[in-house]
Amino acid sequence: MRPHRHVLATIILSALLTWWMAGCAGSTAPTRYYVLTPGAEVAVAPSGTGTACSPALGVGPVRLPGLLDWPQIVTRRGADEIDRAEFDRWAEPLAESVPRVLAENLAALWKTDRVAVFPWDPAQAVQYQLVVNVMRFDGAMGGDVVLDARWRILAADGEELAVNRSMLTQPTGGMGYQAVVTAMSRALEAFSREIASTLGTLPRAGSIVQGSPC
Repeated sequence: MRPHRHVLATIILSALLTWWMAGCAGSTAPTRYYVLTPGAEVAVAPSGTGTACSPALGVGPVRLPGLLDWPQIVTRRGADEIDRAEFDRWAEPLAESVPRVLAENLAALWKTDRVAVFPWDPAQAVQYQLVVNVMRFDGAMGGDVVLDARWRILAADGEELAVNRSMLTQPTGGMGYQAVVTAMSRALEAFSREIASTLGTLPRAGSIVQGSPC
């Protein structure tokens, strides 16, 4: 009878272990997904504001640091230490969302619908091209988000019209990844305003685009 009791005990132990593991798996925290959002002006900007003579803007390439090339949200613990979130992730790669949000912000701030994101159709002529090299775009929990970027504006023929560097900080205003993401969106809005301000100093003459009727 003892061998049978041993087998029965093994079966019961195995069943208890399976039940315990299933319970642990069921208690795992759910994964949360976040997106960067355009500034408030985009929500109120009228659609269809672009005309045939509106300046066309191409956004990109936009290059980001390799340490941000993760689905997990990256935060900074110190000058030389970062953390990657376990359950808080981007809904789309930052390499896609940053130029998308920049384009939406600039379309509203510059009051044109003629904004393309790199790579655009070769048949789609652009009057200006924005090229961005982001060196840092992250933040600390409960601290500040930092956006440090070098950027250039090129004419249709490749001539360099403006060269700038932007160093922007936005307070998160609280703990948690939602606060970090919101501050990152605000930093992109402030960055877009600096770019739009520089664009406003450039000539909008149609002669910059070969064959333009404006």
